[in-house]
Amino acid sequence: MSKILTGISTAAAVAVAALIFIPTGGSTDEPHGGDISSGDERLNIVAYAVPKVGFDQIIPAFRETEAGSDVGFAQSYGASGDQSRKALRRVPTDIVNFSVEPDITRLVKAGLVDEGWKDNVPGDESGRSVPFGSVVSFVTREGNPQNLQSWDDLLDSNIEVISPNPASSGSAKWNLLAPYSAWFFRSVDQQQARGEVSYTQAHEYASEKLSQLVSTTFKLRPKSGREATSTFEQGQGDVLLSYENEAIFLDRTSGGVEYLNPPQTFRIENPVAVLNTSQSPQQAEDFRDYLFTDEAEKIWAQEGFRSGTDLFSKDGETPTIDALSPEEQQAFKPYDVAYSVDDLAEAFAQIAQESPELAEQHGLSNNGKPLEGWEMVDAFLFKKAQPGSGESDGVITTIYKEV
Repeated sequence: MSKILTGISTAAAVAVAALIFIPTGGSTDEPHGGDISSGDERLNIVAYAVPKVGFDQIIPAFRETEAGSDVGFAQSYGASGDQSRKALRRVPTDIVNFSVEPDITRLVKAGLVDEGWKDNVPGDESGRSVPFGSVVSFVTREGNPQNLQSWDDLLDSNIEVISPNPASSGSAKWNLLAPYSAWFFRSVDQQQARGEVSYTQAHEYASEKLSQLVSTTFKLRPKSGREATSTFEQGQGDVLLSYENEAIFLDRTSGGVEYLNPPQTFRIENPVAVLNTSQSPQQAEDFRDYLFTDEAEKIWAQEGFRSGTDLFSKDGETPTIDALSPEEQQAFKPYDVAYSVDDLAEAFAQIAQESPELAEQHGLSNNGKPLEGWEMVDAFLFKKAQPGSGESDGVITTIYKEV
């Protein structure tokens, strides 16, 4: 296994990805009755669609605490990038929860979220304000008739894979990072066994495989994760790439499907941040902090998400899942390894050293220092260059344009 791989553990997240909007200022009801919009203080949550099923349980639980007893809520859910741009337009927002960190970075650059938003969050095991997450899963027809177990199995031209377009969907990025990293680190491991490693060569190998996957088996490209799920539910495709929690949600509500985690999957991290323009900053921080408590983590897990504690466990332990009932525990499927954004960013830093040409082409360095984390991964794989800027599209963006 690659020496670059560090801190691998579990992950979790996914459910609904349709555009769901509960108007700011309108009343919203608790699942078990009661109006959660009432209170002397008010918090506006702007989030991507997937965690709505979790927040439907989290908000009433928070309102039972001393800190939340007089806090009302308005909620807006939708595609992560769209929700980020909505907050950027100064729609009333106190707290955001997005699919990918770059959607919060956009608000940091606009001065709406403090630079240190990831620092010193009580109970945060991630160090990056991630209360929950997931891993990338396969959802198949009942009985898994094609016996799809690994990423290589999906390269068969007779297989149809359903996954949204990364140009419009945050979940699509995770779905593509999973196979890319599996093939990338396979190449690294094979090269290490021979005693010499080229990370550039590993990238070329993974890119070729990913291009084959997208061009051969991604026959449809839905705009969003919710649209992808709906397409699969309507009978299209052999396998749906999805968050594990979306797979759990489908299994509980739809039936007729099975799901598994491929041996090499990817850790999905869904961060939360408080806006510095909040009219109720103390209550916003209290709610953010509540998301990292043992009580909230159990609720997230019961709804199919992996808690931050489990997700970032350095020894692979999953205390939150282990505290669930046996039936609830069985919903979380095993896997061998979950790669992460940090794993890829460190590997791409090696590529920047090996190939100054690639580093310059994709802007992998800043003042001679390699980029880090999502900034590095976005620049190399997902960047959409502005026309006439002289910059290059990311590798995955290019693959999608070509096919």
